[in-house]
Amino acid sequence: VPGGRFREIYYWDSYFTSLGLNESGRQDIVQSMILNFIDLQDNLGCIPNGNRSYFNSRSQPPVLGLMVEMSLQNFDKSQAEARKQFLKHCVQGLDKEYQFWMQGKNQLIGDISAIKRVVKMSNGVCLNRYWDDSTQPRPESYREDIEAAENITAANRADFYRNIRAACESGWDFSSRWLADLDDLSTIQTTHIVPIDLNCLLHKLEMLLSQFYSQLGEEKLSAEFAEHANIRSDAINHYLWNKESGFYYDFDFIQGQQTSTQSLAACLPLFVQIASKQQAKLIAHKLENAFLMEGGLVTTLNNSAQQWDAPNGWAPLQWFAVIGLDNYGFNQLSEQVMERFLGTVEQQFKKDNNIMEKYNVQSSQSIAKGGEYEVQNGFGWTNGVALAFYKLLKTKEKLKKTPIFKK
Repeated sequence: VPGGRFREIYYWDSYFTSLGLNESGRQDIVQSMILNFIDLQDNLGCIPNGNRSYFNSRSQPPVLGLMVEMSLQNFDKSQAEARKQFLKHCVQGLDKEYQFWMQGKNQLIGDISAIKRVVKMSNGVCLNRYWDDSTQPRPESYREDIEAAENITAANRADFYRNIRAACESGWDFSSRWLADLDDLSTIQTTHIVPIDLNCLLHKLEMLLSQFYSQLGEEKLSAEFAEHANIRSDAINHYLWNKESGFYYDFDFIQGQQTSTQSLAACLPLFVQIASKQQAKLIAHKLENAFLMEGGLVTTLNNSAQQWDAPNGWAPLQWFAVIGLDNYGFNQLSEQVMERFLGTVEQQFKKDNNIMEKYNVQSSQSIAKGGEYEVQNGFGWTNGVALAFYKLLKTKEKLKKTPIFKK
C-alpha cells in the first residue's frame, strides 16, 4: 500500500512501488500484485482506482502491462513452462483491460463523439479520455466535493462530480491540466480532454499485447494489436504535438484544440518511444530549461493551489521522464534529474526520517503543499523510484568506467 492515509492498494501507485520491490529481491510480491489486479478485474470488470467498493466505478492509468513486462524478465530459461503459463494468464487480463478502455468504440457515430472512455476524433480515429460512471460526490472526499460544488448550479453538479472523479482516474487529482480556469477547481473539465499520458500508456498496452500474443503463437491477434498501436501513435502525433512550440499538449475535443498547459505528461511519448528524434530533442530542451528545478522536475509550469502543479514534483513523473530521456540518448540530462530528485528525497529523510509522497522541487527546503490534504509520508512510489534510480545511476557509472575498446 502507498502509506500515510492510503491504507489500501492504489492501481498506478503499484507499478512504481513494484520497481522498488523488484530491486529488493521481492519479485514474488510483484507477481502476487499482478495476479491480484487480474482477480479484481475478473470480479469487478475493471482494475479499480483502489480496493474499496466506492472506487469500482473508475480505474487509473493502465500500468498493468508495465508490471507484467518487468515480471517476465525475472524468469530464467529453466522456467520456460512456468513463464508461458504466467504469460497466458496475464495476456487474458491485459486484453480484458484493453476492452474496458475501448468499451463503446463500435457505437460511436458522427464526426466527433464520445462514449465513456473512447473519443472519436475528427479524422475518424479513436483516442481515449478519463471517465467515471458515477455523477455523485466521492465518498472518500464527500465534504470537499459538496463544498467545491456550492457555487455550481444544481443542473451542472452531476457533470462537476463526474469530472472530479475522472481526474481521480487520471491519478493527477488535481491539476490545472483539467481546468478551464487554471485557478478555479469548479471549472474542471477532465472528460473534455484527450490526455497525452493515457493514450501513450494505451499505445504501450497495444504494443505489449502484440508482442505477447506473438510469443504465444497468436499471430493474427498480434498483427491486430500492432495495427492498433500504429494508428494510435500517428493520432497522438497528429493531435497532441505542437510544431510551433515543440511540445506535446492535451487536446480539448469539445473546443477542437490543444490545451495551454505544459506538463510532464509530454514525457510519455518518449517513455513509449513514439516521438521522433527531433521531437525528443525539443522535449529534452524544454525539460532542461523550463521544468528542471533544484530538486528535480516540476509537474507543470503553472503555479497553482493544486498538488499536481508547480512547485511540486512527483516520483512517478520523474521515472517516466528519466526513462524517456534515456530512450533517446539524453543520458546526461536524465542523470541530472535522478541526482537532483534523490538529493531532495535524501535531504528530507535526514531531516525527519520520512520518505514523502511528493516534494517541493522549486524550494527543496520547503514541505510540498496544495490539494485536499497534507503531504503524506510512507511512501510507496517514492521508495520504488528512488531504489530504481540508485540502480540506474550505479549502472551508468559502471558504463562510464568500462573502456570502449579492450587492449
